Amino acid sequence: MAAAMTLEESWRLAIEKERESRELYLHLASMADDSATKNLFRFLASEEEKHERMLQDEFDRAFMPDM
Repeated sequence: MAAAMTLEESWRLAIEKERESRELYLHLASMADDSATKNLFRFLASEEEKHERMLQDEFDRAFMPDM
């Protein structure tokens, strides 16, 4: 059984998953043959980037208040 994660570890994992999702969407966009599909994956990548930035900002406020 895996050990329980701390709040900080969970938050870091969430940030990493947003980053991984963005990278996946960008990869899929590069593989797409038509512009509609490319645009969809690029849009999804940009949404993941926003999520990552939001989570990172909140993480910094919660766990690194002196920075």
